[in-house]
Amino acid sequence: MPSKKFAVEWTESAAADLRGIVLYIAENSLQNARQIFAKIKTECENLEKFPEMGKVPAELEALQIGGYRELVVAPWRIFYRKDTERIVVLTVIDSRRNIDDAVWKRMMR
Repeated sequence: MPSKKFAVEWTESAAADLRGIVLYIAENSLQNARQIFAKIKTECENLEKFPEMGKVPAELEALQIGGYRELVVAPWRIFYRKDTERIVVLTVIDSRRNIDDAVWKRMMR
């Protein structure tokens, strides 16, 4: 019996995050930008079949906030949530930066 496939959807802000990352990298190397874009998209597409493959973010686990997971495509963290039919990619952030209140507020919408 085939496992359930989830639709993977990107919020506008997550798509803008990815676009910003790719454009920034493309300033120095178009080839690297394409590779990183493909790697991030592929990892997120894998969520269709394996929605639990990401881990619970430590910051949220410490606050006992559930329902969110993350994938790491170093150095980026891709935050998402799963509902009954879909995976929603919420944000893509650089793991070398502090996660501030604005990012968490955006995720909690």
